[in-house]
Amino acid sequence: MPPSRSTAAPTTTEPMATSPSSNTAPNADIELRNRCTRWLNGHRPLRSMRESLLALAEMPEAAMPLDVYGQGDAMQALEAEVATLLGKPAARFMHKGVAAQLAALRVHCSDGDGPVALHPQSHIAIDEAEAFEQLMRLRGLRMGATDTVTGVSDLAALPERPAVVTVELPLRRGGYRLPDWDTLVAISAWCREQRVPLHVDGARLWEASAHYGRPLAEIAALADSVYVSFYKGLGGLAGCVLAGSREFIDAVSPWQTRLAGNLFTVYPMVLSAVQGLRTQLAQMPAYRARARALAARLAAEPGWRVSPEVPQVNAFQLHLPVAPEALRDGLLAVARDEGFWLGARAVASHLVPGGAMVEIVIGNAAEGWTDAQALAAWRRVVAA
Repeated sequence: MPPSRSTAAPTTTEPMATSPSSNTAPNADIELRNRCTRWLNGHRPLRSMRESLLALAEMPEAAMPLDVYGQGDAMQALEAEVATLLGKPAARFMHKGVAAQLAALRVHCSDGDGPVALHPQSHIAIDEAEAFEQLMRLRGLRMGATDTVTGVSDLAALPERPAVVTVELPLRRGGYRLPDWDTLVAISAWCREQRVPLHVDGARLWEASAHYGRPLAEIAALADSVYVSFYKGLGGLAGCVLAGSREFIDAVSPWQTRLAGNLFTVYPMVLSAVQGLRTQLAQMPAYRARARALAARLAAEPGWRVSPEVPQVNAFQLHLPVAPEALRDGLLAVARDEGFWLGARAVASHLVPGGAMVEIVIGNAAEGWTDAQALAAWRRVVAA
């Protein structure tokens, strides 16, 4: 049996759903991406598991013992560091954000069926395949409109009092949009007046902090619980942290086991999370500035649309007058012919009739190209 755990002491981009060409080998995109010399999105890729593991082995923390069923000095140090960054009394490392958010919602809803107030474009609803309803048997109250962030008016319009309110910062499916600071404060105040817990889906909260120009702890103070991811903007292998009060984290603990999350050891995830905090967190303002500059260049092209028009974080949507499958063919052609990986996934655009939408996320891979070079590559894709 795994040992019991005490709570901690205080202290790369998900794909949009699309179908590859039927004649494409399962790993062909990965192999082509690895052969490229420049990459548009995220961080510079490590081309093999060996390269990844060797990079982690160089970290000082790699000399520490492996964690076992959630017990380990490196893991507890990571939990304490993130708890401090978020200004929360306690935090718990978990292997997957879906499990973390399911546990959080289940605890907030106590023994009831909810309801859970959430945006219809939220990660919890779409990317987690509505697991909170299908697995936890909670009820969802959808609030808000497409590509529009949640506001207090959405909460006031709910047909019943929710058991918990969720806010995704930023709303990825809505163009990585964020509510303005006053709106976020007002949402928090409404929840406290109504005595309703507020949960922040902060998978990209590291990126959002650069937009608000406020410490992470000041943002997190508005919520009762916060989930943050390590593998998106921070470039970790996997894993996340759920933070909140000690009582909340204690209540989450059995749900981590019930959701198959108390793994025997997760030390590679822990090491990569520490590495991401050390190397990527401070770069978020620069990544945001670079995204805004590139977006302005792309938006100036006739028939092209950027959403939002001025990116709020280091990511945005690009809508092009090309069908998704044709755009994919052009993207792969540029990768093969020029060694510039712009991506390989696209979905139908809701802003450009008959067109396609792709996401652009800026990380350290942007050091390998200029905005003019990226624009020229996109022009070639569209022309093809």
